Amino acid sequence: KAIKLNPNYTGAYHNRGSAYGILEQYKKAIADFSKAIQLNPNNALAYHLRGICYEELGETKKANADFAKAKELGYQE
Repeated sequence: KAIKLNPNYTGAYHNRGSAYGILEQYKKAIADFSKAIQLNPNNALAYHLRGICYEELGETKKANADFAKAKELGYQE
């Protein structure tokens, strides 16, 4: 509902992506994190969480690229 009210609110995509990740619906989560990144390319947390989803799908190269980008943007675990 939040996305319908404000389709440019990155937090809504971030939150829904996190929910999809918890439900192990990684492709849907990746789509939402990608949208959050599209809206805010400096969203380090979205890169990190998308990387986790890629890792779960066995897409190591994409996961490592996202982890590196998250770190470059200042993400710290």
